[in-house]
Amino acid sequence: MSDKPTATPDGYCMNKQPVSGTLRTINASATGRKFSHLHGRRMAQCPCGKETSQPDRGNLRRHKQTQE
Repeated sequence: MSDKPTATPDGYCMNKQPVSGTLRTINASATGRKFSHLHGRRMAQCPCGKETSQPDRGNLRRHKQTQE
């Protein structure tokens, strides 16, 4: 795929902007104490195909690209 963002030599994606319209918030309040760390986490899709968390608005967490 030519529309994939560039990657560093060790495989990490250099893109920081999520695909517009893919931001979602996980509601894990009913799953109990074991998964309470997931409640309220913002997730977004990267153009490389990976879904990662979004710690700051407009930024994606460092992640490796999907392998084909």
